[in-house]
Amino acid sequence: MNHRYTLIWLLAAVLAGCAAKPEPTASAAASEDRSVSSSQADKAKPEDNEPTAAEQLSAGQTTKVETSQGTLELEPTVVDMEPVADDSAAAEADGAADAEKSASTPLYHDPLEGWNRAVFRFNHVSYTYVLIPVAKGYEKVLPAPVRDKVGNAFANIREPLNLVNNALTGDFKGAGSNLGRFLINSTIGILGLFDPATAWFDIAKSKQSIADTLSHYQVGNGPYLVLPILGQSDVRGASSVLGEAFLHPLNQLVGAPDAYYLQGVNVINSFSDRANLYQTLYKQADDPYIYFRNQHLQGLKRDEAYVKPE
Repeated sequence: MNHRYTLIWLLAAVLAGCAAKPEPTASAAASEDRSVSSSQADKAKPEDNEPTAAEQLSAGQTTKVETSQGTLELEPTVVDMEPVADDSAAAEADGAADAEKSASTPLYHDPLEGWNRAVFRFNHVSYTYVLIPVAKGYEKVLPAPVRDKVGNAFANIREPLNLVNNALTGDFKGAGSNLGRFLINSTIGILGLFDPATAWFDIAKSKQSIADTLSHYQVGNGPYLVLPILGQSDVRGASSVLGEAFLHPLNQLVGAPDAYYLQGVNVINSFSDRANLYQTLYKQADDPYIYFRNQHLQGLKRDEAYVKPE
């Protein structure tokens, strides 16, 4: 047992020592702005009663977050997704001015709320008693540098899927980046554990999902939908998840059930960085379902406003 832990720490030291820190690029910074883990914002502790980065973002304020790509300035897109009271009730409670504001506030219709709340409760129980304990145990066994390399390897495996989706949307520059990154990281990067395509060749990431491709062809999101275990999504996103489950390159490399085990490792590896944040946000929210739903919907609005660099 002691030998196994010694080997794990030696592997972590080798991986951390060999990894080259990439310089931030405009494209990488933009991508990081879309996907940077808010767990780092949550870890920021208040000093002298100053609000944390998470509190600043929740209040709609611009904040700065330290990431592996450098310091990023985040400016959230705040969208009011809460259903509002009718004009008369709002006028009685808050006055005529608030009533006028409420009348102009866009409402979000949640036709699947009954299903969503049931799955949301199921997910919370599953996270609390299964996934979060497993993720925390995974964190203790594998240090952060090793977890990063595992994430790199899974990101590299899906590059062919990114390539196909970029090609389908006519983004041949992005498809070329996908091809270059896959060839370089699969060879020089030792099966994608390392990312020399970024660090040495300055080839930016260009992730593209089936949902992104559908969005390119003006396919709407559809109703908000909570998926078992996977969490917040929508009808278009769920179609993407289902499609990628069948088309993922990992299925071509490894047969069942080994592919399922590897995908499970990918889920745990991705979730481990967000476990503490999920627990914190769930406890702080008055209605966790509404809070997480609105976070997802605001993310969609932000993505719609994002312009991919040429």
